[in-house]
Amino acid sequence: MRRLPRRLAGLTASVMLGATLIHMPSASAAPIIRNPGEPFYEVELSTGGQGHVWTGTQSISFTNLEPAPLSTLYLRVWSNGVVGCGGSQDSITVSAMQGGSFTEALDCTELEVALPSPLAQGERTTISFDLRIEVPERNDRFGYHNGLALVGTAIPTLEVHDDDGWHPDPFIDLGESFYSIAGRYRVTLETPVALDTPTTGIAVSRATPSPGRISTTYVARDVRDFAWAAGHLKRLVGHSRDVRVAVSYQPSVISHERAARALHYAERSMHTFSRSFGRFPYPEMDVVLAGFATFGGMEYPTIIFSNPDRATVSHEMAHQWWYGIVGDDEFAEPWLDESFATWSEGLPFWGPWVGCGPYLFARDDERISNDMTYWATHPNLYGTVYGGGACMLAELASQFGIKRFTAILRRYADHHWLGVARTAEFQTAIEKAAATHMPGRNMARFWERWRVG
Repeated sequence: MRRLPRRLAGLTASVMLGATLIHMPSASAAPIIRNPGEPFYEVELSTGGQGHVWTGTQSISFTNLEPAPLSTLYLRVWSNGVVGCGGSQDSITVSAMQGGSFTEALDCTELEVALPSPLAQGERTTISFDLRIEVPERNDRFGYHNGLALVGTAIPTLEVHDDDGWHPDPFIDLGESFYSIAGRYRVTLETPVALDTPTTGIAVSRATPSPGRISTTYVARDVRDFAWAAGHLKRLVGHSRDVRVAVSYQPSVISHERAARALHYAERSMHTFSRSFGRFPYPEMDVVLAGFATFGGMEYPTIIFSNPDRATVSHEMAHQWWYGIVGDDEFAEPWLDESFATWSEGLPFWGPWVGCGPYLFARDDERISNDMTYWATHPNLYGTVYGGGACMLAELASQFGIKRFTAILRRYADHHWLGVARTAEFQTAIEKAAATHMPGRNMARFWERWRVG
């Protein structure tokens, strides 16, 4: 969910229509169980003066929601993939597990865990382990650069098991492979007093374990991940209705004036998206300003790492709805958050994107709804996930009218609020609306033309 540079996000090529799968929704589809369920992550970490290395402990409590006993599960350690698997040392290591045992490291981003005895449906258990996070020196969503540590997707999370089985998808640095369900986090960070740590969630307590040190506990409910930054930062605070909006920045990198403008962009985006797609369900939103060179920004629940320009801040804020609130399997269906965030980013400032000319596809097998395996193989076409899908949404906005289309998106968001949506479910929402407001419209032909499904 990085915002791509404009040179890549706008890539198109010649029209080449290929074979298409037509959407055929099932009226009797059973609810999808995503297991393990009801996760609660508790983390305690401490760091030195720069926030490069964090050490401590983590526990994960969860419930088996499926009828079959659960004897084996998997942990995703996503940001090990940033530096790359096969190195001499992982950036994130887990050890000394209790409540389970490591049976195999399938690659550096996936660990297999065996439970001591099978967990029956409805039963709950906890695993715990030691955790070490060493932030690499690089200007990235997980990296240390120019005095700022960004710790994104570093806490090990439960791999999801659903009707497609487990999801051992590889890490794709071009975009995201992340897929998780909403859960609870309680994270305690012990740092030097001078080190600022904006995070997902809100601070609920502070203590001074020793002179010059501070221990801060943060909590977050109904979030899919937990991220934080560390550095010597200034902070500007504003509000969007009852949501506290905070912008953190390094004065040596970002001027006060640019930070103030970024705060305005974030406040206005929050107001517009809450009004358009549903009220933001969290009390605080953090924006950490960075100076990324190869991409614009990265979003996590209730916190974004972003360059300070208006379009990027708005795009990453839109991801709070399209990925954060309305989740998706980012490896299998990256368009469901990137296309939606790209279409949405204009709403707070230059107005809705309504109508779009024919989108030009470069290959017969290029589809808006392709997975990350395809885009990793054809990285020069990855802009289709952004611009192509957003163009398709703009065409729907033209056909329905912007007010009606926004209402459709709001109902779609409400139906999948804090859950996980799939392409077929979005198509169903559009087809139901079309049956009411555009009777006789051939939506199968529309999906075929736009290569969605």
